[in-house]
Amino acid sequence: MNFRVCLVLFLTASVTMNTFAQTAKPKKLDGIAAVIGDQIVLESDVERDFILSTQQGLQVNDKCEFLNDILMEKMLIDRAKQDTLISVTQDEITRALNGQIEDFKQRGGGEEQVLKFFGFRTMAEMKNEIKYVVEDNIFSRRKRESIVSGLDATPEEVRVFFDKNKAELPDVKEEITLSHIMMYPEVSQENEDKIINELKNIKKEIEEGASFATKAILYSEDPGSANNGGLYLKVTRGKMVKEFDAVAFNLEEGEISDPFKTEFGYHIIKLDKRRGQELDLRHILMSLKPTEEELKMTIDKLDSIRVLINEGTMTFKDAAARFSDDKFTKYNDGNLMSPQSGEDRFEKINLAINEFSAVAGLSEGDLTSVFADEYQNKKVVRLMRVNRIFPEHKINYEDDYYRIKQFAVRYKEQDVLVEWVKKQIPNSFIKIGDDYKSCKFPIKWDQN
Repeated sequence: MNFRVCLVLFLTASVTMNTFAQTAKPKKLDGIAAVIGDQIVLESDVERDFILSTQQGLQVNDKCEFLNDILMEKMLIDRAKQDTLISVTQDEITRALNGQIEDFKQRGGGEEQVLKFFGFRTMAEMKNEIKYVVEDNIFSRRKRESIVSGLDATPEEVRVFFDKNKAELPDVKEEITLSHIMMYPEVSQENEDKIINELKNIKKEIEEGASFATKAILYSEDPGSANNGGLYLKVTRGKMVKEFDAVAFNLEEGEISDPFKTEFGYHIIKLDKRRGQELDLRHILMSLKPTEEELKMTIDKLDSIRVLINEGTMTFKDAAARFSDDKFTKYNDGNLMSPQSGEDRFEKINLAINEFSAVAGLSEGDLTSVFADEYQNKKVVRLMRVNRIFPEHKINYEDDYYRIKQFAVRYKEQDVLVEWVKKQIPNSFIKIGDDYKSCKFPIKWDQN
């Protein structure tokens, strides 16, 4: 495989708003570039990847290379959907879709801006349009993982890879490491009682004949299940938070729980089916929504903590351990980690818009102002510290080893995938469009 094309695939593996927009609503170009099994490759697919390569600063003039690698991706999807060992549930699609949209909203400045960016009128319309892209991405990822499972790169392999390809590796954009203190606003008992009573009324209506699924669609705030009537299948112990497990596994079939509280808000559960220690259930979640006054009180409290840190009366580490409600970072100096890379370095330009605005113009060691934000659909208040700033630079072995290793492993994976694809071709229906008949593909797709 051409290394530059492999590089494009790697750089676009974690979807950004720009790449997803081009995927979800491609420019309408005439013609079908290719067909593989039940998968169709549009001219716009090839054009999209060609444009993305130029955005990454890569000089690639031959679109044949991109069609080759799109066909590889389509082969993964086609075979995954035929593989009886690979299943993708509606719940998984919904969770992934909502997670992707929440990420867009964080980065794009809210729902209104995201809809405008993608060109949709409503969020329902947007979800309906892009859910098929999300589904295909899950199938492709599952099949890829099954093929390349266990591949790694030794330090020596990483060094050899870097020496061979360093001229083609992209520059590293400005990066930043951050710590934060996150606090949930304290919600009054009166506010909580309103949620509890609302759930009690919903429970009563269901017991009198209303549909739990319909009520979940109308009222539940759980992005992973609301659209599916609150349904979770094959729930085992440990899959949910402990408070949820404690209630769910003590219900009888058909029984509806009283409202109970977890870190996400208040729930009611209906147990549909029990198979030993495996449950099918439905639930409704209502999150606690602080009033403006409650939000301001928390902002003032965290702002007082910020003053103490700036004065040297309290260290950021101690403040995080004592006051932060983020259980994943509070005992680690508040250090934030990228869920995509597992590293603590973030490309500054890719920070969520609230984070980017907060750190703009700050130097190493500076604290941001206290600001309101959202975390897992909940209002929170945050204070961030800029730990280190890494200026844009030419990639190098000493500072960017982890990044180079990712490229090296990805490149090895592509070699394995190429060999796998070659074995699938004789048993596949493949048709290349007339505009690409003359392409000298790295893989011989046309067996005629």
